[in-house]
Order: sequence, then C-alpha cells, then structure tokens
Amino acid sequence: MTVFDAYPSGVLVQVAVADAGGDIVYSNLAPPGGPLEKVSIRDREHFQAHAERRAAGMFVGTPVQGRLSRQWTIQLSRPLLRGGEFDGVVVLSLSPDYIARYFRAILDGPGDIISLLRTDGTYLARSQQQDAVLGHAVPPERLHLFEPQRMQGTYDVEAPPDGVRRLYAWSRVPDQPLIVSVGLDRHAVFGPYQATVARSLVRNGVTSALILLGALLTVWLAVQRERSERLRLQGERRFARLAQEVPGGLFQSRMDEAGDFRLLFTTPGFFEVHGLPPAAGPAGEAVLASRVHPADLPALAASVRASMATQGLWDHKYRVRHPGGGLRWLHGHARPQREDDGTLLWYGYVHDVTQDQALQEAIRRSEERLRATVQAVRDGLWQWDCESGRVEWDARCYQMLGFEDGAFALLYEDFLARIHPADGERVRERLRRHLELGEEFRVEMRLRTAENGWLHVESRGEVSERDARGRPLHMLGTHTDIQQRVEQGRMLKALIDRGGALVMVATPGRDILYANERAAQVFGLQAGRQPPGLSFRLLHDSDEGFARFAALYDRLQAEGSVRVEWALRLPSGDPRWFDMQGTQLDPEDGDGGVIWTLIDTDARRQRETRLETLALTDALTGIPNRRAFMERLDMELDHLRAGLVDAATLIMLDIDHFKRVNDTYGHAVGDVVLQALARVLEQELRKDDMVGRLGGEEFAALLSSAGAEAGYLRAERLREAVAAHPIAVDGVGDIRITISLGVYALAPDDARALACLERADAAMYFSKRNGRNRSTPWIENLATAPSPAPAAG
Repeated sequence: MTVFDAYPSGVLVQVAVADAGGDIVYSNLAPPGGPLEKVSIRDREHFQAHAERRAAGMFVGTPVQGRLSRQWTIQLSRPLLRGGEFDGVVVLSLSPDYIARYFRAILDGPGDIISLLRTDGTYLARSQQQDAVLGHAVPPERLHLFEPQRMQGTYDVEAPPDGVRRLYAWSRVPDQPLIVSVGLDRHAVFGPYQATVARSLVRNGVTSALILLGALLTVWLAVQRERSERLRLQGERRFARLAQEVPGGLFQSRMDEAGDFRLLFTTPGFFEVHGLPPAAGPAGEAVLASRVHPADLPALAASVRASMATQGLWDHKYRVRHPGGGLRWLHGHARPQREDDGTLLWYGYVHDVTQDQALQEAIRRSEERLRATVQAVRDGLWQWDCESGRVEWDARCYQMLGFEDGAFALLYEDFLARIHPADGERVRERLRRHLELGEEFRVEMRLRTAENGWLHVESRGEVSERDARGRPLHMLGTHTDIQQRVEQGRMLKALIDRGGALVMVATPGRDILYANERAAQVFGLQAGRQPPGLSFRLLHDSDEGFARFAALYDRLQAEGSVRVEWALRLPSGDPRWFDMQGTQLDPEDGDGGVIWTLIDTDARRQRETRLETLALTDALTGIPNRRAFMERLDMELDHLRAGLVDAATLIMLDIDHFKRVNDTYGHAVGDVVLQALARVLEQELRKDDMVGRLGGEEFAALLSSAGAEAGYLRAERLREAVAAHPIAVDGVGDIRITISLGVYALAPDDARALACLERADAAMYFSKRNGRNRSTPWIENLATAPSPAPAAG
C-alpha cells in the first residue's frame, strides 16, 4: 500500500525528499526511469524551519506553487536525522483545492465560507475565492481576534476578499498550529426575519389606515346621503379605485340578533383571495365556507363567536382551497360595531399571507434546528433587551436551576441578584467590557438554584444589534452547566496540589505549561498555567544537561513513558535530585504534551552518599579504608591494561616500633600518631594519587602515572617527610616516628590487585628486617637478596 492509497484521491499532489542542502532527491512526479529535474527548496519556509532546528516534528508550511507540480500546495514536512544531525526533509504536498471543495460540500448558503488558517493568519484553504487569498494572510486586525489563550471564539466582520459581512466562529485544531474559521452570511441569516418584520409593520399600518378610512367614508356617505346621485356615484367610484389598490379585499358584514350572517359590502379582491370570481356576489357568499379548509372551519367559527361575545377585534388566519390547486393562507382583520337595532356590523379586510406564512414556517424550522443543536449540547439560550432591561430564558435555563419553564420573569437587575455575591462584580465588569469595548463575553459564575444552592454556569454571549450610534440594543447568549466539570477540576486539583509529588506539564519543545502548587513552591514558579515560552532550561544548570534531558523525549516517543533520577536546579542555584516519571498526555499523539511527576529524592541520595562515604572511609583517620583502596587499585590496573595510564606504583608503609608508642603512652596517643601520619601523607601526595589505611599501623599509597624509579623517589620523600615531622601530643610533648616502605611498580599483566599488595608488603617487611626507616623496591627473589646499606638518617 502506497502513501497515495492512504489518502482520498486528489488530496496528495506530491511526495518528495530533499537532502541536507535542500536539493530534491526523490519526487513521485519524476518520469519513471527518467532523470529527476534539478530542483532546490533551500529557500522554502518549511525546509529552513527544519534546517535551523526551529521545528522538531511536523511543520505546516505556507501554500506555495510547486516547482515540480506547478500547482498551489500546502507543505507538510518532517526532518530526516542521521545520528541526531539534520540530513534532509520529507515533504507531503496537499491540494488546497481539494480542501476547498470539501468545505463547499458541507455548506448550505452561497454566502457562507470555511477557511483553514495557520495560527499566524496565513491562509491554507478557503471555500470561496481561494485564488485571491493563497499566499496571503488575514489582516492584522483580524488576527488579533484569534486570542492565543483561547481555543475558540466568535466575531462579526466584513471579509476583505468579497466585502460580505459574516458571523464567524473559529476554533483551534488541538495540538496543531491550525485554526478553522466558519463564516455565515449575516444577511442570509437575519435578512428574512427583518424583511418579515418590516412587511408586517407596513401591512399593519396600511390595515389600520384603511379601516379608519373606510369608517370615515361610511360616516361621510351617511351624512351626505341626501346629496345628489351624481355625488354618490362619484364617491363610490373613488372608493372602488382606492379599494383596488389595497392588497386583499375589504368587506362589511352583519349578524342580526337571530344569528343570521350576511355580507353587506365587498371589494372584488375579497372573493379573489378566496378563490372565487371577483363578481361572485350573493352566489359567492353561499360557497365561501366550502372554500375554507375543513380542519380550519371550527377555529374560524370559534374566532367569530369570540368576537361577537366580547365585541372585540376579530383577527384570525385560516387556509382556503384554491381552484388552481394547493392551499393558500388568508389573514382577516375586522372590528365589530353594534347598531341601534342590536345587530353587529364588522368592518375589515382579508389578505393573502401565503408567502409570509411560508417564510415564518422556514424561520420556525430554522429555529427548531437551532434548538435541536442547543439541546444536543444541553445549553440554555438567553436574550437581553438592553433598552427595556428584560431578560428572557428558555426552558433549559430554568431547568438547570431546578425551576419550571417560565417560573419567574426577569429584568437585568433580577438576573444580577441571582448571581453569587463573590462573582457579581466580575460578571458586571466582563459585560461592561463586551458592551463598550467589544471584548469577548465569556464568564464562569454561580447562580442560585431552586433549592437555594449554587450551580456553576458558563455564560457566553454577543451583542446582536446596535443603534446608529453603536449603543447595544439586543444581546443573545447561552448558559452551559459546568458543575460537573468544576467539581472534577477541584477534585483533580486537590489530588495534584495536595499530594506530595511535584507535577508539571510540558510541551514537546520542553516548555513548561503547568505547575502544581508543590512544584511552584520548590522551583519559584507561579502555581497553575505558566507564561508562554517558559523553558525547562530554567531548571537545568547547563546547556549540556538540558540537551541530555531532550534524549528522554526520544524514549518517551518510543516507549510512551520514562523514569529516571535527575538533578534540577533550585532558585537558589543549588541542585536537587528527583525521581522523575514522564508520561504522554495522549498516547496516540507521539508529539503531544508530557506530564512529569517528580518525587524529591535528594535527602535519600544524601543519606546514601553519607553511608557510602562511611563504608569507604577509615573512621579514625578520615582517609579511605582498605575496601576503598582495593577498589581504586583494581581500577588502576584496568586503566593500565587499557592504556589509559602509562605507569603506576604501589607503596606499602608501616610505622616503626608503633607498639612502643601504645605501650609507653597508651592507645589514645597511638590514635593521635596515626591521624598525624595520615595528614602528612595526604599533604605529600598529588590529587591523582590515593592514600589508604589498610589496618593497624599499615598504610598504602597508589601513585598514578609513576614508574618504578619515580615511585621509589616519591617513597623516599614520604619517608623523609614523616621523619622530619614531630607529632605534638598534649601532656606528652613531641613524638617522632619513622616508617618502613615497600615499593612495587604495577605491570599490565598483573592479574590481581591482592598479589600486587603482597609484593609491596614483602618489600616493606624487607625494609623492616634490614634496619627499618628505609624504602625497598620489590624485585624477584627478594627474600634471598643481600641486605642493603642502612638508610641515611
């Protein structure tokens, strides 16, 4: 299976590999069997990001026109390393046209758009006018809307590419330097509703004016009845012409005390809207009821009876069956007036509202879809009339707090009174900054419940309408129940902060994102989320240590977790040891964040160091004991065999007549003599040499990088220094001692350290048998060698 098989057709344009110099050494676009065209990407952003080590993992580059593909493509690249050094990049070139087509397929409105951006605002793909934006970025004022500390948000602006004003919602892609922005055409969203309101206002005004005009004309005709027929006919013609201009039809009807209903006057339009000929007359009156949809007849009759009973306004919508097929919606208005004879007269009009009804139905369905979406996420909707102060909640807002829908009415001050006192000022300030400065309104607060408790709620909102001077008129928003999230967060915080462990979260680039209270106290950080760019380098004493720390991330990616003892630097500059365990936050994402758990092991390590020192140190003299000296002697032999040192000499020495010191002055004075001898030996040896007490009055010295002759001369200097150094003892005075020494030059073929010690010991006892206070180098058959002349002094 090739990499092209793993992607949908048309997504992947090219797979290429470039060497460390930026030259393309492989491309799937090269002709089979033919030579590869020489192309360099040294100047490309994605190559430079890896070459300069600014990007350790995948890097999303700006769209470019490929030098091989000749198409606009988005570059996804990763570095190639050889021995930890940069060796080139592998590049996948994706088609922004494919992404744009995918975006267009999921959009409904022709004016809606979806854009894919980098976090620096660079366009990667856009569902419309993509060619106009590729190679460019959003304007700086737009980029500021994508606040770095937020994962998502909304805004309302006019897009420069096409000049369309849209409502935008954006969201960051988790763990990627990408932003998805969706814009809905504001006119398409709100235009139908605003047009409906405007038409309704116009119709209501026309209706009222016509009713009033009809009433005035009726009175005027009654007063002028005695005038000439010519004037009457002229008035009727004028009224008829006026009625023809009115949408729908005017009517006057009467119902006498017996309940008989009859039309006294109609305009041609009255019958037309009912699907009857304009001149239907009394015959049309008889079939009017048959035109009304059977399901609407009972409600229509009930509305007429209600108007009769209350003598109030008749206002009703009903459907009629049209001769041409289909149903049409009619809206009737009439005002009753009782005459002197007890009959009721209605003056009114009926007009066709089929289009308005269809529009309202479309709005209703859109609202239902919105409601279904809100219900799916269990959010509540609220709106605030900024002028009247009235706040309206939907059923979910009431339900969150344990109330029935509409349990109480709300004004702005009533709403503020339901907020926890500790949260009220913060909510007011956030709201003020949104209304005056346009900042995002998103705030967590506690609202009083029906049981007089408190519920944690996240409230988000935005001004949806302002007047000509920019003052807010209307605001919409949502309430989200975050009680469970807050409780879980508190529980997690308690577990993290109150435990003994130090907890920190870091990025793949080793920047610290979060520190619990314990870690903040130890390292002098602020508790919780850390400022951007705070590097783990702050806690290391050197760049070398920080570089070695990076190797742990390689193990993390390979194994998913890592555990190690590591020294970190405290604010005082002192090191402290920790048992550090790192775990990937998302095991599926090898380049994701890491949570580090630290246990302070400094005290344990100090105890272990002290114990180890005690185990390897002579308690009386403070110099290494026999065990420590033998370990060093073994190591020196290994170095000699490996050629790390060219020579080494072992010296055994013993205090002459030390038993007399103990017998004469006591063991306490003998201990003082041993301590003084140890100090003299330490002063005379180099830093690479080692002196140790093997037991009793026997000492040994290891001279690194000293051959047989040099070792003998150094032994003589030690002997002379001891003889020339009187030992002052309180209550006794000065005591002088001498030492006998045996010298053995180590050889690479020496098998055991103990055998070397035995040879130096044999040479030392040769010195003791032959007058003491002398140095003897070891030779073969030393036991049969003639006695040397006495040493000077």
